[in-house]
Order: sequence, then structure tokens, then C-alpha cells
Amino acid sequence: MSTSINPIEEMSLDGFQIVSSDMFVHLPRKNEPSCSIWPTKLSFSKLVLTSLNNCEYVRIEVNPKSKCLIVVPVNSVDKDSIRWIKGGKNLCIRNMESKRFGDLIYDAWGLDPKFNYRANGRLVTVNKKVMMLFDFSDAEHWVTKKDGN
Repeated sequence: MSTSINPIEEMSLDGFQIVSSDMFVHLPRKNEPSCSIWPTKLSFSKLVLTSLNNCEYVRIEVNPKSKCLIVVPVNSVDKDSIRWIKGGKNLCIRNMESKRFGDLIYDAWGLDPKFNYRANGRLVTVNKKVMMLFDFSDAEHWVTKKDGN
């Protein structure tokens, strides 16, 4: 049985454009403070905790018009304080489960419950107090798995 080999076709690269390698570089998410919202929970990257001086308690505020969420470091006596950390020696932020919060935020911001959303944060100050702001107006999103994660 003889196999015929087709010769490789010579062609021109006219019309082709080089794709910049920068388009494929993605820094690990560990380098970005981020907040993720699921229909049933809220989570933050560890960099948010370290950026806010490893504070133990926070208050979360949302803006229904701008689709922003802000994390405000507070102490435990604040009426709306949330203990958001877990662990002893190696602190990390716990996932904050709340279907009620998910329903509220998805409805207020017109988010699709079939998706999860992630926004990067940036440090801001209000009356000289440092806080972390997350803008969800143009958030990354992906399809929610069936178990809601």
C-alpha cells in the first residue's frame, strides 16, 4: 500500500496581523483584591484582608445605583459588624453564606442568577478611613454550577 504525501502549500502572510502576547498574559488572581458574588454567598480574596490590615470585623455597604460594594473595617461593637475571618495563625476570609443577601443584590443590580460575578477592588478613603471598594458595573461573570457555586 503506497502512501502519497501531499506537498506543503506555499502561501503568503499578506493580510495576517500579529497578535500581541500581552493578550494572553493573565496575572494570578492572588495579585488582585477581588470580591465574588454568587446567588447564595459572598467571598473575598485574601489580598482584601491584608489590604485592610487583617481587620477582624467589617461592615458591608452596597450602592444600588452604582452597583458598588464597599468593605468598611469596624470593631465588634458596630451594630452591623460581621466577623469575616477564620483561622488562627493563618487568617483567611470565610465565605459568607446568605441567600437573602444574594436575592437582594441580584434584584437591586439586575444580575442574572444563572451567573456568578467578580470585581476587583481598590483602596479608597472616606473621612480618612481606609476602605475597599468593588465596582460591579462591569464585573467578570461566569455560569453558576447547579449547586450554586
